[in-house]
Amino acid sequence: MKNLFKVLLLQILLFVPYVSFANSDEIPIESSVSYDEIYDPLEPINRAILDFNFFIDDIAIRPVIKTYKFIAPDPVEKGVSNFFSNLKEPIRVISFVFQGEFMKSVNSVGRFSINTITSLGTFDLASRIGMAENETDIGLTLAKSGVSSGPYIVVPIIGPSNFRDLSGNVVEFLVDPISNSVPNRSYVSIGSGLNSRAELDEEVDQIREVSTDKYEMIKSIYYQNRNSQIEEDFVQNLPTPKIYIE
Repeated sequence: MKNLFKVLLLQILLFVPYVSFANSDEIPIESSVSYDEIYDPLEPINRAILDFNFFIDDIAIRPVIKTYKFIAPDPVEKGVSNFFSNLKEPIRVISFVFQGEFMKSVNSVGRFSINTITSLGTFDLASRIGMAENETDIGLTLAKSGVSSGPYIVVPIIGPSNFRDLSGNVVEFLVDPISNSVPNRSYVSIGSGLNSRAELDEEVDQIREVSTDKYEMIKSIYYQNRNSQIEEDFVQNLPTPKIYIE
C-alpha cells in the first residue's frame, strides 16, 4: 500500500502544469501570436475534480506547506526555490533548441553550470553576473510550433491544464536528463511539486477567499498566463512559478 501511494503521488507531481498570478492584472499588449480560445467541453467533470482537488489540498497538502513556511526562514525558502529551478535548466536547454533559440539555450547551459558548481543551485549567481533566467518548457515549444491547446482539463490533484501542456509535461518527464540520472527521481519530483505549491501559497489562499466562481477564475488565470508566456517579448526575462497543485 505504501509503494502504491508513492507511485500515485509521483504520477500526480510529474505531470503538473503551471499557473501564475503575478501578471494577471497587467494591461494587455499588442501581440502577433494567435491564441486558442478556451475550449472546455468537460466542464461538469472538471468542476467535480476541482472540488476534489481543494479537498485533498485541505487535508493533506496545505498543512504541510503551512508548517514549512512557518518554520523555514526566508533565505532557506529562497535557496530551496533556486535549487529546484536550477534542476529545470536542462529542460529549458532542450526546449530552446527546438524553438531555434540557440543563444538562450547556451545561456541556460551556462546558468546550470555556474549555479550547480558554486552552490548546487541554491544561489543564483548566474543572474548576478548578467545571465538572466529565461522561462520556457516543452508545452510552450509545442504552442510556438502551432499545436492547438486542445480541451481544458482539470487533472486530479494537479489542477488546471490542457491537452497540449499535459503532453508537454509527459515529454519532459521522459527526456529530462536530471530526473533520469538520479536514483530516487520520485523524491525530486515530489520535492519540486511541494516547493512550487509553497511558492503559490498566498495566491491559493486568495482563490479560496473569493466569493466568485473559483472554477472560472482559475481557468481564466491559467490561460492568461500561458498566453502571455507564448508572447516571448512579454515574458523573456520574467521568471514565473511553474507548478500549481490545487
